[in-house]
Amino acid sequence: MSKIKTILFDLDGTLIDTVGIILDTFREAFDKFLPHVEISDQEMTSFLGQTLFQTFGFYTDEEHVKEIIKFYREVSNEKIEQGLKAYPNARETLAYFKKKNLQVGIVTSKMREVATTHLKMTHLFEYTDGLIGYEDVTEHKPYPEPILKALTLFNAKNTSTIYIGDHENDMIAAKKAGVMTCAVTYSARIKEMLATQPDFVVDDLSQLKDLI
Repeated sequence: MSKIKTILFDLDGTLIDTVGIILDTFREAFDKFLPHVEISDQEMTSFLGQTLFQTFGFYTDEEHVKEIIKFYREVSNEKIEQGLKAYPNARETLAYFKKKNLQVGIVTSKMREVATTHLKMTHLFEYTDGLIGYEDVTEHKPYPEPILKALTLFNAKNTSTIYIGDHENDMIAAKKAGVMTCAVTYSARIKEMLATQPDFVVDDLSQLKDLI
């Protein structure tokens, strides 16, 4: 794996522990705006790999979606201000890659400004070289455009790039872009991810140092 020169990460559920916050906020938004919609906890985890517009747009019209998203962001921000943490060994692992002069990038469906704020809150921002966010693409994961945009940003080859994520959409997008894939087992979607046959699977981010 020494040929790897660019390491791309998903953000939520991969580097930062926001899954609980996201799912709790989804529940509040559905209870308030879409109480007639019944969604299981497992179904709700499928939203983790989508944009907010994709998620809420499936259930209601565009104007209603904007109102729901406004509420979602307000509630989510309140929860995040109460405490946002990186996953164990995230900072140590990113720092290791930087010392090795490898490129470290973030590819997320989150808006760029929000993603940057969260990286700074968790003290990860200083170890990243660039970010592809919601505004940077027209077709989000599982389409390959976000990964391809990152390859362009870093002037990287797909054969020397790996993408680490916690959702099957991460794996699908990366495979379509021709980069190597790595799934994290602390994901809420591990079964669905394994079905995509990722190239690597890690239980802890520190294990990436042994792969790359």
